[in-house]
Amino acid sequence: MTHLATLVVALRGIFANRLRSFLTILGVIIGIASVIALSSVGEGSAQSIEERLGNLGSNQLTVSPGAATEGFKRMAQGSAQTLSYEDALAIASSTEVTTVEAVAPEASTSAQVVIGSENVNAKIFGVTPEYEEVRNKTVAEGNWITQDDVNSTASVCVLGSGAAEDLFGDSNPIGQTVKIDKRPFTVVGVMEEEGGMMSADDSIYVPISTVMNRLNPQRASDGDHIIGSIYLQAADGQNDLAMSQVTELLMDEHRIALGDEADFSITNLQDIVDTFTETSDTLSVLLTVTAAIALLVAGIGIMNIMLVSVTERTREIGIRKAVGAKRRNILMQFLLEASTISVIGGIIGIGVGIGASELLSGSITMNMSTIETIITPDTIIIAFFVALGVGIVSGVYPAIRASRLNPIDALRYE
Repeated sequence: MTHLATLVVALRGIFANRLRSFLTILGVIIGIASVIALSSVGEGSAQSIEERLGNLGSNQLTVSPGAATEGFKRMAQGSAQTLSYEDALAIASSTEVTTVEAVAPEASTSAQVVIGSENVNAKIFGVTPEYEEVRNKTVAEGNWITQDDVNSTASVCVLGSGAAEDLFGDSNPIGQTVKIDKRPFTVVGVMEEEGGMMSADDSIYVPISTVMNRLNPQRASDGDHIIGSIYLQAADGQNDLAMSQVTELLMDEHRIALGDEADFSITNLQDIVDTFTETSDTLSVLLTVTAAIALLVAGIGIMNIMLVSVTERTREIGIRKAVGAKRRNILMQFLLEASTISVIGGIIGIGVGIGASELLSGSITMNMSTIETIITPDTIIIAFFVALGVGIVSGVYPAIRASRLNPIDALRYE
């Protein structure tokens, strides 16, 4: 008996019980579609995170205030006011810190911003000219904060794209005046839209000296200006050495003995990127395992249906053996039936999975960031062979059982 004839007999067995075969195929469709849809979500979320963090630059370091203590209770990191503008100047001018290419201190506050009848509550960031490069900011219109603005404590501001739209709509804001905390500021620039998670589109940037001296003047006991963070751009491949050099300098600046706990912390952005990547990979694995469970259930369904089919067609098997069919012919027939059911379900499931991924694309948000689903060719290829494997594995036992039936006993079966 040729393989083609065996396939024809197998297909005839499948279509002889259309409803039962359809319900069995449905399990495979759901399993394969779930694998593709969930994998595409995992791939999309991973790429979204990596792109967003990658845009900030893997060689960025962030110096943050250390955690304050209240009695025996340790407060959250950043709750202590232990960083100053003078610390940033010390890092920038130090001959000992040789691996830091740019220093960008940041002082922030919140304030009401008013233009005519429009007003918004916005986050105000006090920045320096270096901030644009270190934080990978891009000005769409106008200019960024200059050193002259910082030196003169100028009342100028650069609007985030969202803040500009909220305050001015479609009008050109460049040269217009807004009131920040009741003080007039001239708009000199508008930022390019960032979008996604961690977006600063609704923020407003002003010279750091303006925040420190006018909008939110805070000083330490020694008279230094309190700031929130210091962003550093390390030389390529020098993150660890830069962290070591800056730590040593700030420990000395803060008069902290070597070995004592620092009142600041330094974060390596590359470590955050790696952590998010590992997390997204773990998420993808969990999603795939969840979908695999559906395939396992589908496989059990195929095996169950094939066992029922063997029982129902016992006399047919006996007749075929009586007229000369060999064990391998019977074995191949039932294996083909199980594999065909699974492959048909797999092909349909791939189509359903691609369609579901397209529907989900752009409809899922994470931290206010829209996730675009991504389907890789590898996912489709793997899904197809998984479907084929499920059919083969699920059909092995029923096929072996059918091939081992005694022809005489099979012919007597009622």
